[in-house]
Amino acid sequence: MTHQMAFKMHQREVEPRYRIQIDAAESTEDVRKFFERTVYSFLEKAIGDQIEIQPGDVTFDPDSEPAYRLSQRMLDNESFRRIDEGSDLSTILALLSGRALNRYKHLETKHPDKTEAKIFQVPGPRSH
Repeated sequence: MTHQMAFKMHQREVEPRYRIQIDAAESTEDVRKFFERTVYSFLEKAIGDQIEIQPGDVTFDPDSEPAYRLSQRMLDNESFRRIDEGSDLSTILALLSGRALNRYKHLETKHPDKTEAKIFQVPGPRSH
């Protein structure tokens, strides 16, 4: 019998705040930022004692299935591959990215002006 690692407990720690952030996201850039920060925090808690986790190791990618991408560094890491194959890690990442993708698609079709305003900010003082 193989030993299956479960990271559900760590998912439950980050998910309530993540849900609030994603639901409050005003732009697709917010969605990307909230997903990547949450996943970084999740991985630090879940496997940070076994593998060095760096910002950018998991990025949001709305054009792929599931909607995230692992860095080459993570893909090449034997310890990470072993953990990923013997756990629910990929399932949790897919679930978190799925929530982000839904919000991303909504914002992309409903509020593209807010996303552009965040990406192409005008330099200088803000009026609000």
